Amino acid sequence: MSTYYRLVLWALTLCFTTTFSANIVKVFREDGGGPEFKFNHLVVDKNTGRVYIGAVNKLYQLSPDLDLVIAETTGPQEDSTDCSVIDCPSSVVKKLTDNVNKALVIDYTTTRLIVCGSLFQGICSVRSLHNISDVVQVVKEAVVANNATASTVAFIAPGPPNPPVTQVMYVGVTYTNNSPYRSEVPTVSSRSLERDKMFMIAQTAVTTGTRMFVNSLARERYPINYVYGFASEGFSYFLTTQMRHSGPSPFISKLVRVCHDDENYYSYTEIPIECIDSEGKKYNLVQAGYVGKPGSDLASNLGITAQDDVLFAVFSESEQPEGEGSSKPSQFSALCVYSLKAIRRKFMQNIKTCFTGSGNRGLDFISPSHSCILTSH
Repeated sequence: MSTYYRLVLWALTLCFTTTFSANIVKVFREDGGGPEFKFNHLVVDKNTGRVYIGAVNKLYQLSPDLDLVIAETTGPQEDSTDCSVIDCPSSVVKKLTDNVNKALVIDYTTTRLIVCGSLFQGICSVRSLHNISDVVQVVKEAVVANNATASTVAFIAPGPPNPPVTQVMYVGVTYTNNSPYRSEVPTVSSRSLERDKMFMIAQTAVTTGTRMFVNSLARERYPINYVYGFASEGFSYFLTTQMRHSGPSPFISKLVRVCHDDENYYSYTEIPIECIDSEGKKYNLVQAGYVGKPGSDLASNLGITAQDDVLFAVFSESEQPEGEGSSKPSQFSALCVYSLKAIRRKFMQNIKTCFTGSGNRGLDFISPSHSCILTSH
């Protein structure tokens, strides 16, 4: 169910005006490296302490002490956005293209590293956690964004066909509109992690499955920027920035949610999320997020226990003076902290309101909006 209701999630807001400095702990260098090797993602193996870094044209493996162990070159390579993931017509002119790391995820169930880059329509490979030079599997499936700037968020959590036993990779991708093949890439999807179905849509039917598309009329003019993804209490979530409506409108932040056992994404729901300081100032663009456990003092302030999940999110104002008119962040930012228990309550209130027959359901950039229907269930 997708609804339009505007919900404000009350949160503890912290605004920072001072600067902080810290000592450099470790520096690692690679011979021949330079500023063109931009870092995009960093993950730490919670079991071994090894560090993995995805960069532009590079992939690094570091020891727990941050010593460089392996440096793998992933690009540039000959490519064109007019090529599909399967083949490339002889008439297409390829050019040397950077491979920008778009996703870097540790699959603890099978002890492997998933690496996705912008080349070849955004394909992914599976590598050994012990040695990133050991490529276990390369899958010709368009999964992530195929350029340097479009967003991609990926994380592993329970999903169909049999959660919580089966794990899938949830992926949120901004539509790039730079290739005739991008319409086939869902904006949000659950991807299989089984070897014979690797990175394919986890569950599919004739018109449904574990995927969601922005419709063809809206996807070019309605960009969705994916910022962070996480799982909590049977649901997977994405933090996004997008326009308030499918037509020209201010940019806001939203939480997208889907149920882990939903094989058809019928539970797909979005609600706005706001960060407001004590003076009523709004920070409308979410920039980063992290889900963790609160300390005892924070838990007490939020009315939860220290075992409950909380969402830490950094927001910025829009660059334009009017606040919400631009998708570009200004230099002013704030940290808001949300209880996941409160977030779940807001989603449920939203759905229950629609069940009373009040408001509309459906997001017009996905499917036509309809009036909510009174139901006794």
